[in-house]
Order: sequence, then structure tokens, then C-alpha cells
Amino acid sequence: MALLEVHDLKTTFKTEDGVVAAVNGLSFAVDPGSTLGIVGESGSGKSVTSLSIMRLIAQNGRIERGKILFKGENLLEKSEAEMRKIRGRDIAMIFQDPMTSLNPVLTIGEQIAEATRLHLGLNKRDALDKAVEMLKLVKIPVPEKRLRDYPHQFSGGMRQRVMIAMALSCDPAVLIADEPTTALDVTIQAQIIELMNEMQQRLGSAIVLITHDLGVVAETCENVLVMYGGNMVEYGTATEIFESPKMPYTMGLLESLPRLDQAGSRLIPIDGQPPNLLRMPPGCAFAPRCRYRMPICDNPVPLYDFGVGHVARCYLYDQQAEGQKPIEAENRPIIPDSAVARTPQVLAK
Repeated sequence: MALLEVHDLKTTFKTEDGVVAAVNGLSFAVDPGSTLGIVGESGSGKSVTSLSIMRLIAQNGRIERGKILFKGENLLEKSEAEMRKIRGRDIAMIFQDPMTSLNPVLTIGEQIAEATRLHLGLNKRDALDKAVEMLKLVKIPVPEKRLRDYPHQFSGGMRQRVMIAMALSCDPAVLIADEPTTALDVTIQAQIIELMNEMQQRLGSAIVLITHDLGVVAETCENVLVMYGGNMVEYGTATEIFESPKMPYTMGLLESLPRLDQAGSRLIPIDGQPPNLLRMPPGCAFAPRCRYRMPICDNPVPLYDFGVGHVARCYLYDQQAEGQKPIEAENRPIIPDSAVARTPQVLAK
């Protein structure tokens, strides 16, 4: 049984213009000790997914349907008091911006110790000793002294290390890292990723890594979930996603990455803009931007199984679409051979 399972999750928000479905029918699972990368453009629903798992949706938001199973128990049926015991202890989260996530008027030591006192029942002295131990683990120099410092006295990379120390102080079973390397230089990014990998090996935690950096995903994740318009459009192992992408959106994300073996070549951007969640297009949400768009794409898109745990939503692989020509197909690249190597099985309409 998977450690964390999300089934048909739908999370909406009330706005002045109407109700927005930020996550709409998302399903996935995470096994113990594994790392799942969730990728997609801004607004695709990645962060809302993580906040839904933690039950930290804003007041104007609502989880309308679905299940979030942790060790077989549905977190959506837990009371707020029960969730407070789970957050930080069993499921921990590293938020996007450590400067706004850390309390500016409390020392670093107090903030780390608070979690261990609350969840592990440590007294004040033992909690501070634990905080020193965690700062050592995340390689912060002179941790006994830095324990008394405030967040503004740390650099961005050091603050992110503190957030990791806080998140891992209670040995959680699941760690959700929401853009943990955003706004950090490349050297610090590599150090943070290496640190998370070391912590995972030491604790055996499962990691859900939310990021737009496909380089980080390729380096750290066994499985990859690609989101667009609030739902999954492709899922598979990192090898399958990077070597044999099926969904044109995934292809576009990979084509927009600079490559050392193609120095000087022009990057291929994804045309258009992400969808307006208040006015989603019929059928495939990516169709208005897709270079392979066909008339059939205006219908609800089924999920196709390409084997080895690789699934995608795209009519390119449907027999109904045979003979249909892509709309405005002039000067568009052809589908890679690897993308049509296997005949898929339709999983669900």
C-alpha cells in the first residue's frame, strides 16, 4: 500500500469573478522512501495540491471532493485538532519563501525547538539540544551560536536549510518541498538538493518535490507528475518522462530547456498563455496552445496507459483521431518517434 494517496482531488476558491477549480480531479500515490516530482507552469495547481494535503487551504478555498489517504486514513475526515498532530510530525512541509515562513521575532532555536516540544514531548533543554543537532545535520556552521540568531541574520540559502531542519526535526514519514530552491543561486540549489537526499536516506522519508526546475527533477526524482490546468496530464518514471514524453505539453517543457549538447541552438517556447481557470476550454485544457491540436481535442480526454507505469492524456494516441490533421500544423515539429513507440491502452474516459 502506498504511504500517501490522493484520489480525485478537487479544490476550489471563491473569487470576485467566480469559482476557480485550482485542482480538478487529481490522483496520484507516493511510496515510502520514494521521491515524486510535480512539475508544471505557475498556476497549474502544484502548490494548491500540497496545501490541500496539509489541510491549509485559505479561507476562500474549499476541498469539494476526493480522498487524501495517509497510511490508509483519510485526512479529509480528520478534525483540525487531529491535523495539528499530523502536521510537522507525520507530514512536514518546506514552504516556498523561508523568509515569510519563519517568524521574524523568534530565534531560530526557538522555532525549531517549538516543533519538537509539541510533537515529541521534549522539555526545553532537550528541545534546544535537538535543534543544535538538526542545525549540524543541515551543515550550518557553529550551530550552538547561530541558535540564538534571528531569521534576518541568515542568508537565503541558510534560511532554507533552517526550514529543512525544522521540517525534519520530528522525522516525518512524508516531506513536501514546495519550490525549495527558488531564488537560490545554482551552487546553493545543488547543496539544498544534496541535503534533502541525505536526509531522505537517513530517515527513509517519502518526498513530494514541487518545482518548475526540470533539471532538479531529473537529478532527484524516481517518478514525475506533470500538471496543467489543475490536473495531471502525464505521469511516469523520470526516465520515461525525459526520454519518451507523450503529452505535447511535456514535450514543450523539455524543449524549452537549454542543453549543453545543443549550444547555440534556439529554444522552442510554448506558444500562448496558461488557461484562465474561470473559463477553461472544452476537452483538453492544453489544446488552444498545442501544436498538434485536432478537432477531437474539444472532447473530454481519456487517460492512456503506455505501460511501465507511464500514463498521459492526449488524443494523439487514440484510434478515433486517425486521419485527422492537426489544426494550423504548418512549420510544426513532428511527433518524436519515441512518443509513438507503443500502442497505448485506454484506462478511463
